[in-house]
Formats: sequence, C-alpha cells, structure tokens
Amino acid sequence: ELGGNSLWFDRFLAQHIAVFYYFMIVVMYAISPRMAYHFSECVEMHAFETYDKFLKRQGDELKKLPAPEVAVKYYTEGDLYLFDEFQTARPPNSRRPKIDNLYDVFLNIRDDEAEHCKTMKACQTHGNLRSPHSYQDVDSHNIPNDDSGCIVPEADCEGIVDCLKKSATLPQKTMK
Repeated sequence: ELGGNSLWFDRFLAQHIAVFYYFMIVVMYAISPRMAYHFSECVEMHAFETYDKFLKRQGDELKKLPAPEVAVKYYTEGDLYLFDEFQTARPPNSRRPKIDNLYDVFLNIRDDEAEHCKTMKACQTHGNLRSPHSYQDVDSHNIPNDDSGCIVPEADCEGIVDCLKKSATLPQKTMK
C-alpha cells in the first residue's frame, strides 16, 4: 500500500473524475465513435509513455523488489481467455509475460497500454476489429493479414456528426 487512497478527498476526487471521464467518452461516442476511440488512443499512448519513462528512471530499483502476488496471478494464472481476447495485435496464447520482480510488473502494464493503444487505433476503422479467437487456424498462429472473415457490414452512419453529414448530402444524391 503506497497510501494514495489514505485521504478521503483523494478518493472522492479520483472517483468523480472517473465518472466525469466516463460520461465525457459516452458523449464523444454519440457524436463520433472515431473521435472517442482516437481520444482513448491518445490517453493510452500517454499512459504507455509515462510507464516507459518511469521504467527508465526507476528500473534498477524496481528489479530489486518482489512482484506483488496479485500481479503474478493476473498475468500467469486463471482463465486467460479474456487476456488473449484483448490482445488484438497478437495471436492467442502468444503473450505470456514473466513476472519475476516489480520491474516486470510495470513492464507488462506498459505493454498492456501499448496493446490498448493498438486496439483503440483498430476501433477507428470500421470492420477492422476482430477477436484473435475468431480465426480458424488459431493453434498454428497462422493469422491472415487480410480483412476477410468476420467483417461487420458498415452502418448507414456512425455517430451524430456522421449522420448529419450523410443526411445533408442525401438530398443531393437522390436529385441526380
């Protein structure tokens, strides 16, 4: 325990900022899903860079400290199906991180942020996101580079901004 939640005001502020952030993203998504995913990508990239700087500054000290049991269990035990499910840039079962010390914990958290960033980037292109488990040849890790297979058909419009743009151009197309 590092004491980050020892003050009532700190907990209050963190919880209310989280609620505000959630509703801000919901509104952004309603306006434009691509904008919301891009914003989330920027947040994830900032988190990656922050962890990376921390590892470079404190790496030697972190390597001397033991890994918390909860981190070891999270990355190595239990049902890892969902862990694979959110690794959109890798085949299933290809990322099984080692956790020997606190440095490894922060290294894996940093790498998770990179995976989140890739996922948010993939979400910005319609029909681009799919589960690594949806490929037929999962066991041999022969994941194709094409977009064949599980592509969701494009919607008429995505978000309020896109719908307004398309509805404004619709009368012009029907008149021609």
